[in-house]
Amino acid sequence: MTDRLDRALGAFYGLALGDALGMPTQVMSRQDVVRVYGAVTGFEAARPDNPVSAGMPAGSVTDDTDQAVIVGRLLVEGHGRIDPLRLARELLGWEQEMKAKGSFDLLGPSTKAALDAVARGVPPREAGRNGTTNGAAMRVTPVGIAFAADPLDAFVDRVVESCQVTHDTTIGIAGAAAVAAAVSTGVGGGSLDEA
Repeated sequence: MTDRLDRALGAFYGLALGDALGMPTQVMSRQDVVRVYGAVTGFEAARPDNPVSAGMPAGSVTDDTDQAVIVGRLLVEGHGRIDPLRLARELLGWEQEMKAKGSFDLLGPSTKAALDAVARGVPPREAGRNGTTNGAAMRVTPVGIAFAADPLDAFVDRVVESCQVTHDTTIGIAGAAAVAAAVSTGVGGGSLDEA
């Protein structure tokens, strides 16, 4: 295995492991996490009163990892490009599967509102204009794995493709670009300071 491939896998595994560690604390305030768990030092099952994670066993990943897998698959299938309508369909299909399983871990508010708009016929270039939550940043790791952050303009164009349909706002794109650039720098062998 090459160093670059090893680091790329590490980025994706790190996303999934961090997601699984944080799963039981979804939507909890920092104070509540400390009160309920103290320090989270390993995988925990979600408490039955968590409105998002209830019933999820220890080590489960959330929509963060699932949506990153979708983005990665679409990048491969699209030869480095993400079709916004295809992303919208894939995310809606994912949520239908989750609902069928009885999961409460569904699409976030910006993503859901944007995809509902697309379903009503709003063009993808307009649907994400109110997306200010972390949905684009949480699923952007594959973009950072697939593309070098330099040249920056081309890199940001790839980030925007992953954001546009749900988080086409300055804050949504900036958050996703920061995460993707840090991942790209790490996969490229850069240091934490360089990231």
